[in-house]
Amino acid sequence: MGRDPRIDEAADTIVASWQEVCRFPTVAGRLDAIAAAADWIEERLAPLMDRVVRYEIPDYGPVVVGFRAGASDASLLLYNHYDVQPEGDPSRWSSPPYAAEIRDGAMYARGACDDKADVAGRLASLRLWIDEHDGRTPFGVIYLADPCEEIGSPGLGEVLAAHAAELRADACLWESYLREEDGRPAVGFGCRGSLEIELSLDILASAQHPSYSSILRSAPLELMAAISSMRTEDGRIAVAGVRDDALVPDERARRRTADITLPGPSIARDGVSPYLPGTDSQLSTRFVFEPSMSLSGFDLDDGVRQSIPASATARVRFGLVPGMRPERVVAAVRTHLAERHPDVAVSVIRALAPAYSPVQSAFGEAVVRAAGRAFGAEAVVYDVMTGAGPGALFLEHLGAPIISPTGTLRPAGNMHGYDEHGYVEDFLDHVQFTLDVFRELERSGFADTARGGA
Repeated sequence: MGRDPRIDEAADTIVASWQEVCRFPTVAGRLDAIAAAADWIEERLAPLMDRVVRYEIPDYGPVVVGFRAGASDASLLLYNHYDVQPEGDPSRWSSPPYAAEIRDGAMYARGACDDKADVAGRLASLRLWIDEHDGRTPFGVIYLADPCEEIGSPGLGEVLAAHAAELRADACLWESYLREEDGRPAVGFGCRGSLEIELSLDILASAQHPSYSSILRSAPLELMAAISSMRTEDGRIAVAGVRDDALVPDERARRRTADITLPGPSIARDGVSPYLPGTDSQLSTRFVFEPSMSLSGFDLDDGVRQSIPASATARVRFGLVPGMRPERVVAAVRTHLAERHPDVAVSVIRALAPAYSPVQSAFGEAVVRAAGRAFGAEAVVYDVMTGAGPGALFLEHLGAPIISPTGTLRPAGNMHGYDEHGYVEDFLDHVQFTLDVFRELERSGFADTARGGA
């Protein structure tokens, strides 16, 4: 383990760049902020790349892409996104969510880790790598910044399909994810998909006085029962057919999950276990391979307090593992609810298919080696990256295997929550890690990958 001295020498500048991009409030759809951030990215890509282009997604802004050719025909695609989750109530942040304030060694901002540490950090790594080759890099690099990943990347598939010939690469380094609880690096292959649906139940013409509660149906209570019917007491999905096509781990894959550290101390309340029932081994395997279900919103028709609401609406999110198809999950949910709660209406909000990339590959081995070198510990391998993203679009249109590595985020970093933050030293290690990925691929090449097609 050792950090390139150039990173330490330029640390203030590298960190300031991270802060700069975090000051853009780039929630998907906030087009002024998206446009300003796209300009920022393009300005910093321009001196590093042969050309920089924008592919516009109507209503969401540009996919910003930089292309740099190398001495060989091989190329690495860097996937990043520059949109962020909504900041929520600013009063619940200990400093303004886009102030990018550094205190106690950490930088606090919405998007600090997800995903602006990649946006800024990979630019720094790329500059260092180019400099050590005097501008003549051994392979090509494509840097892609997505403006709307947090809402499912609408329109990105059309961009990839239309420009597949120039975007095609031998491998894709996906946006980064968590370190382990104990600080070890992690390397995730492929990514989960996601399905978010809305369940709605309208029963009464208007809210009614609570004195009728002994004779009137309750939309919120019935909707809660409908949601509960889709989940077992130990947290598994109880909808028939949902799990039929899910990837089943073999014995080697199960053994790899034994290295995973469950994120306990950093997320649990004192005296309360945060876990579903199961041993650590069972939970680690479920974390990687088990389809998941969570509630992401519940709204009442509560315009009149102390009343029986006329309706209720909920958002339910399913995490999909490779093999599962969103449309089959929707069909299974509709059948399940029609048989048990026929008045509940189901609509799809957004869907992303999962993506599978094999663990055994030259690309994977190079990333694992780079993680060990940069972070000073052997990487924990996730056969399926536990976060969701549009990876399936890249496999479908570009054919590039996907790996999501450790970056700046730790389990306690509040990704998607209030006071999202990343430690400055972790960010600088992140810059070193990406530089080491370039160096490892320079040594080992992309031997067992071949550029795919749509």
